[in-house]
Amino acid sequence: MPKVSRDAIISAAIQLFNRNGYHATSMRDIAREVAIQKPSLYHHFDGKEDILLAILDAGMEQFTRDMEAIAASDDGCTTKLRAAIHAHARLIADNPDGAAVFLREDRGLGDAYLQHYVAQRDRVEQFFRAIVQQGIQEGVFRAADVTIVTHALLGMVNWMTRWYRPEGRLDAGQIADIFFDLFLYGIEQPARDA
Repeated sequence: MPKVSRDAIISAAIQLFNRNGYHATSMRDIAREVAIQKPSLYHHFDGKEDILLAILDAGMEQFTRDMEAIAASDDGCTTKLRAAIHAHARLIADNPDGAAVFLREDRGLGDAYLQHYVAQRDRVEQFFRAIVQQGIQEGVFRAADVTIVTHALLGMVNWMTRWYRPEGRLDAGQIADIFFDLFLYGIEQPARDA
């Protein structure tokens, strides 16, 4: 029987979760995809939920590292905001299939796994909130509900998982620049001087 790596199992699970959904994918399906017997999966993972958490952790760990570096910088709020949007878009563009699972399938986690994941997710969200709050305090961003603004920003970039294609006409950096511009300046045409 061939040896299969943990990464190969994760890759197969990502494809299956995207194609069939987390709940409709079984451990047997994953084993079949990597051409091993189902019991062999348990040498690498405790179960399907453990595989899902490994997928979520991989994305969240990279995102957290990126956001920690951005938050720790001495840059102004607009530079931080642009960098944060770029980091988020890059996370999706670098692994669109994994990002789709990362952003859509967290409801498959039971309480113990979910608490672990939510703590990580909340930490990343706090970095975005801090950037928005910094901008408001410095008078660069207008006063607004920080939670709603942060959710709107994250939701805008998260939606890339539905439509982004690596072979599309814009790369992730170009898309992130458009998001940044729209978020910072809106879509209204500035009034022209008479």
